[in-house]
Amino acid sequence: MAVASFPSLTSTPPPPSRGGVGLAQGRYGARGNLELVLCDEDDGLWVLWHNTDPEGTETPEGAPPPGAWSGALHFAAGRRYDDVRVLQSRNGPDHLEVLARSGTTAHRLRWSPEAAFTAEAPPPGRPAPALALTETADGALWTVLSPGTGAGTAVLHRGDPARYPDLAWSPAGGPQPGEAVLVGAPDAVRPGVLTVTPEHTLWTAPDGAESALPGAVRAAAVPGPHGPLVFLSDGDGDLLAVRPGDGGHRTLRLPGTGPVTALAATEVRHDPRRTDLVVRRGDTLWHVTDLGPGTKPACGVLVSTVRRDAGGTGPVHRR
Repeated sequence: MAVASFPSLTSTPPPPSRGGVGLAQGRYGARGNLELVLCDEDDGLWVLWHNTDPEGTETPEGAPPPGAWSGALHFAAGRRYDDVRVLQSRNGPDHLEVLARSGTTAHRLRWSPEAAFTAEAPPPGRPAPALALTETADGALWTVLSPGTGAGTAVLHRGDPARYPDLAWSPAGGPQPGEAVLVGAPDAVRPGVLTVTPEHTLWTAPDGAESALPGAVRAAAVPGPHGPLVFLSDGDGDLLAVRPGDGGHRTLRLPGTGPVTALAATEVRHDPRRTDLVVRRGDTLWHVTDLGPGTKPACGVLVSTVRRDAGGTGPVHRR
């Protein structure tokens, strides 16, 4: 009698990475998968996706089951990157935008279903003092740039999408004195700006209203259904979750050991209470899910897990 064969799961750590990480919820999958971009230790970038489909949804060969991360796909080879951001764009429609920094140079890549990742003209300047990227309700992309040569003050820039994927960049705001995190609210045509220094953090809403927050060395922020939600790290093991303007804060305990060297966050559309974060602490990437006040965050080491049919082979990560 023949013995039935069943699919199995194969798990492995993500490829070794360095520098910053980019995280966003996309529009692919039943509920919008999460997209994670990492800087390879030596060359290029990696992209992984987290399956947010409901439990019990069929998993194709080589894909992650619901609730798991995919294997990684290598792209943008030819240089070593230090930081990266990713967003799901309204333009294309529904293309992914990636902004990465190698040394003092910005590189823009765009993912489309037809051509996968393609290089596009980068913003006209240096991403300084830190890499920043968001999109507003009109489809404009925003970043912070210093002049292309020499020292200069970093200024908010807007990329007009009228000829997308070509973007017409122009200065659109005052000087940014610290690391900037940009937040594109779904109903605003200017981003909120989180200016971060170790001494203090300043939230400037799209309408110009300001809120003073504690200092930090790492920060991430999401728009959220009840206003912006900011996550601040002093570089050690805890995150401070703050809603600018309401005076309250929560402490999120992080697992693991070592300094927090990367932090990224995204809202999750199918659960308005939920924010997902990816944190690098020491050499380990953690996936953190926060459901808000009165809950304990769910934390797990980030692992790639793919379904294999009986006898299936092949690498989990692909170059």
